[in-house]
Amino acid sequence: MDLIEDLEAFQNEIETQNEQLRQSQAELAAAKDKYQNLFELAPVGFISLEQNGAISEVNLTGAAMLGRERRHLIGVSIFQFASNEHQLALHDCLKSTGNTGKKRACEMELRPKQGAPRFLHVECMAQLDQWKRPAEYRLVMLEITERKESEARATQRNEQYRALVETITDWFWEVDQDGRYLHVSTKVKYFLGYDPEEIVGKTLFDLMPPAEADRVRPLFRMALDNQEPILHLEGTYLHKGGGRVVLETNGAPVIDGQGRCVGFRGMFALRPFNRQASV
Repeated sequence: MDLIEDLEAFQNEIETQNEQLRQSQAELAAAKDKYQNLFELAPVGFISLEQNGAISEVNLTGAAMLGRERRHLIGVSIFQFASNEHQLALHDCLKSTGNTGKKRACEMELRPKQGAPRFLHVECMAQLDQWKRPAEYRLVMLEITERKESEARATQRNEQYRALVETITDWFWEVDQDGRYLHVSTKVKYFLGYDPEEIVGKTLFDLMPPAEADRVRPLFRMALDNQEPILHLEGTYLHKGGGRVVLETNGAPVIDGQGRCVGFRGMFALRPFNRQASV
């Protein structure tokens, strides 16, 4: 009788364990499906690489970034998709993480067979084996084409703006809230005899006689506090070669994202009656 009871108890325990196992398997399957969906539908590309750089796994976003169906990517070298100049950067990124096991990042330009180039921010992480050698590489890729195009447009606009500034006969300048020069055009050489790099970092008051600086400083501060333009302000400035020069300046306030006046941007012009006044 005891043996039968023991067998029944054992059978009940086995059934309980089987039920717990089935429940665990169902939970694992649900978790796997959940993370598989997250992997496939993530807004960033995920790629696993073999030691030689061949693609072993890629999610749908990554395949779309590379411009091929996923089944046509397995076994293909990731370097085939990078432009010539970015292949070396990607190689160095993988080599560095392979040596250290630490995450590394680089940018990669894609050269598709059709369409304009695309740019990716790539983060690399090597999975090291027991001998501290890279067993595989995992890449996370983020599309940055729009940002790169915006940067290129901004650079072009800045170059065009700078070229325009350098052709203007007046002296273009920009100062911060302390009156310190952040940028001056090359025309400063004609006005005061200085090269631009000699002026940047100095304040406009450093280039004035002390009494003139004391006169102009409160006017500058008032315009800064009130966020008002500086209009037709005449001032006497010291020429590098000696003597004094009377200049008229006009400037507009520079307002930051918080609505604060952080400086001025404007132009100096020589007064018509002098180029370099006597001391």
